Amino acid sequence: MEHLIVTERDLNCQYIAYIAAAMANRSGAEIGFFDGRVRLSICMSASEGASARRILEGKIAEVLCIGYKYSALQRWIHPAGLNEEDREILIAAIISADFMEDKRYVLTRLQEQEEYTIDGIFHFRLHELQEKWKGVAACVPSVFTRGQLIDFMEFLLGTGRGKVFLKGEEVYDSRCRRLRRSSLIEGGRSEMNTIREIVLSGACKVECLSLPSARQEHFLRRYYAGRVGFLS
Repeated sequence: MEHLIVTERDLNCQYIAYIAAAMANRSGAEIGFFDGRVRLSICMSASEGASARRILEGKIAEVLCIGYKYSALQRWIHPAGLNEEDREILIAAIISADFMEDKRYVLTRLQEQEEYTIDGIFHFRLHELQEKWKGVAACVPSVFTRGQLIDFMEFLLGTGRGKVFLKGEEVYDSRCRRLRRSSLIEGGRSEMNTIREIVLSGACKVECLSLPSARQEHFLRRYYAGRVGFLS
């Protein structure tokens, strides 16, 4: 049998919950709390170890490239000219723009371990990535207009691929899997999380499977004009 362990500060227990959800089909997955930390322990056979480790490391990378990056950017990015919702869209778009590149880099820094200490990995192995994020934040103008945000979203969508499906407050990919990356930013359901989820998906098109709320429709018509399908 092989054991994999992931730990994090208990204040960030939502990160462990996100990882645990991806490992839920592993019969030996358990969560515990001790000394101000939360611990995910996964027990598996040697035959499934390599596959499980790839999934695990991928989810840890998502925690770092979305949850940790958001925490950093929301401290650094406060341009005048945007309301709070537009600022959240901007931050989600910045995360999405470099997500795959950031994730590939993090995966090279994880290295196979028996125990993955997420906050330790961030503070001691990802200095270059943190400096990159600071540089990106420094490039955001002190005054950022909604028109500039629309232009940035248009650029981002031009590099995006695929389609996501919106049903109520839930977002699904082309394989009908519910996307939950926004839970690394804000726990629970909210319309802002739905909007974040669409941006974080990196998809260039959105198909509505139900009537969107007024707030969702306003967002989609403004930022996904020509790239969204509404129910007729």
